[in-house]
Amino acid sequence: MPKPNVAIPAPQREALIECFPSITRLVRPELRHQLVLVRSAASIAHSSEGATAGALNFSIESDGKIAFDAPQGFRARVNIIELGNGCIERIHVAEPFHDGSVASMSDLLLLRAVTVADRGGDGDIADFKWLLAGVARRGQFPAIDDEELAVLVRAGESCLGELGRLVIAAILGKNNEAAALGLLGY
Repeated sequence: MPKPNVAIPAPQREALIECFPSITRLVRPELRHQLVLVRSAASIAHSSEGATAGALNFSIESDGKIAFDAPQGFRARVNIIELGNGCIERIHVAEPFHDGSVASMSDLLLLRAVTVADRGGDGDIADFKWLLAGVARRGQFPAIDDEELAVLVRAGESCLGELGRLVIAAILGKNNEAAALGLLGY
């Protein structure tokens, strides 16, 4: 995700976008609808080392990670994560992208909120603020559960103080009306 005032160089952006269709070819066609891009080169899918055997531009690194050698001259490491296995429990909204999908900005915000609440590094906070602004502009937010709300509020407050709670209440929208009113003390 972009950092404020730091543009992703065009060759890197093109390579990351090219990486995703290449990843989709590692997945059997009947499973491709389950493939969701959640970070620049990370995706969720069912795959194995055998899937990369003979696959153009892919290799397995010594730590077991899949790597994609982009024609633009750099290597993108790929994390394959299964939904519901503890790391990412669910994706609320996925938007079509090539032969797979991209997690919505709202989902990316929820995922980044976890890292902000847990460790809160400068890069995590910058990503969270960028995503929060994007979600606020789009004005759509899926219904979330109490645990997701608590993490989102904790991240918002750690980044923006008391204002964070108000911003979170504002983005929750109709799908989370009771939660938004609760954050405002109603």
